[in-house]
Parts: sequence; C-alpha cells; structure tokens
Amino acid sequence: MIRKGGAVVDALLTDERKQYKVRAISRNSSSSKAKALADRGVEVAEGDLSDKASLVKAFTGADSAFIVTDFHSAKTPEREIQQGRNAIDAAKEAGVKFVVFSTLEDLPQDVKSALPKLDDGYTVPHFEAKANIKEYLEQSGVPHACLLTSIFFENFLEGMGPRKQEDGSAAFSTNLGTAPHAWHSVIDIGGSAAEILADPTKYDGKTIPVNSGYITNDECAKVYSAVTGEEVRYHEITDEQMASFPFPIAKELANMFAYYKRFPYYDQLREPTNCIFKGPSFSEWAKQNVDALKAKAQG
Repeated sequence: MIRKGGAVVDALLTDERKQYKVRAISRNSSSSKAKALADRGVEVAEGDLSDKASLVKAFTGADSAFIVTDFHSAKTPEREIQQGRNAIDAAKEAGVKFVVFSTLEDLPQDVKSALPKLDDGYTVPHFEAKANIKEYLEQSGVPHACLLTSIFFENFLEGMGPRKQEDGSAAFSTNLGTAPHAWHSVIDIGGSAAEILADPTKYDGKTIPVNSGYITNDECAKVYSAVTGEEVRYHEITDEQMASFPFPIAKELANMFAYYKRFPYYDQLREPTNCIFKGPSFSEWAKQNVDALKAKAQG
C-alpha cells in the first residue's frame, strides 16, 4: 500500500520550521509498523475509520489532522464515504482546529456519459468517493485544505510495475495513452501537507494540486531502464484489454486511465504552478529506489 500517511509523518518530523508532536493512528498499536513509528518518537493511538468513537478518542488533543481514506481496503465506495465522514465528524467532535484531506475530483458529466458504468453504478469509484467526502468536509464547518493527488511513482513498486517477458525484458501495460500526464511520489504528499500545516490560515478552504511534473509512460520506461540497467518497455493496450485483466479493479482502472487519456480535466486541474511543493522528478525518485525497481523488473 502506498504510504501517504507515512510520508506526512516523515515530512513533519524533519520540518525545521516547527517542532511538531506527531501522533499516528493505527488499527493495531502493537504492529511492527506502529512500533517502528514509536521508535522514531511518534505517539501511536489506536483507531479505526469504521469506528467513529475510536477516532474521537484518537483525535482528542490534536491541533490538526491529516486524513486519508483507502478505497481498496474499504472495498466499496459507500464504505469509503462513511469512513471519511466518520473521520471528519470525529475531528470536529474532538476539537481539531484544521484538517488536511487527500482527495480526488468528481468526474464531469461528459466523462461519466462517455465511459462505461461499473456494476455498482459508479464510473471511477475511488474518485467519486473521495469527491463526496471532500464535499462533506466543505460543509462540515471544519477549517481545512485538500490535496488533489496524481498518479504515484510508487505504483511501479506495486501492481503497475513491469512484468518479466519471455525474451528476458520487462514490460508494463496500461491504456493511459502516449501523452504526458501528472505524476508524483509520496514525498510530494508529505511536503505539501507540511507546507499547509506550517500556515493553515493561508490555505483554509483551498484545494492544492500535487504534481511533480508531466511525463509519459514511454519516458518512465526509458528512465527505469537507464537507472536499473534492466530493459523495461511500455506496452499501450486498449481500454477493453485493460478492463479484461483478471483482477478485481481492472474495469475501474480502465475507466480511470481512459479519463486521463481522453479528457483534459485531470491534467488541467494539476497545473504545476499551483502546487506548493515540488518533490523529486521520476528520474530522481528512481535513483532513490533503484534496488526495489531492479528487483521488480527481474520478477
């Protein structure tokens, strides 16, 4: 799983502008990840997004909160929406003064009309769920800012990573197209959140894009190859081929990439001049993660 919350912890612990006392919320404070955070001086409180009372307890005494929901662990958009609302309600009840929420945009009507509906009636559920939560936050009265995220470099270390081919090379496939699109690493999430929390009043009510720069999949493949020494290629496939892949969210990802490819909104909303933090380029990030990328390419 991509560590958005962990990136915020990293940024706050190393921010020289303020001395933060950082608290992380974990479903299991005895887990190895929770213990690793505690070893770094982070207070770990137990809480579950599905249990509002546990979140109120975990948020109590906090001045600000970074909230992130995960559609894929929530399993359904309705559950993700409820978890997001639980977190907002809990923050409000606990007296949290400022919230930063990691969000995505709702899809314009022309996109929803053009792309196939999924069985649950949504088009790209994890976008639509987060947009619903953002609207709820805006109506809550809680001072807040939202981070509008992009494609993560870290996807190359997970499901989007290249797979070994019969000829010894490695390749990754999507229906994203050949044009450049907005990308970034989790470092940009942490850095952007830290910028906001250093001066919350300045960003109250604003939605801030997160974008390290526009890059094509072919460029990603070339950088991947150059940095790791492995031959990595990008293979463009059709929307229908992407939707037919044998994993649960294939149709959703096919719609998501088709949205990026066929409509201008995704990239327009993430204009780099509106960003407040610029993390590593893909080349810089790849060099920082060369061992993991090499292992992924070697399959």
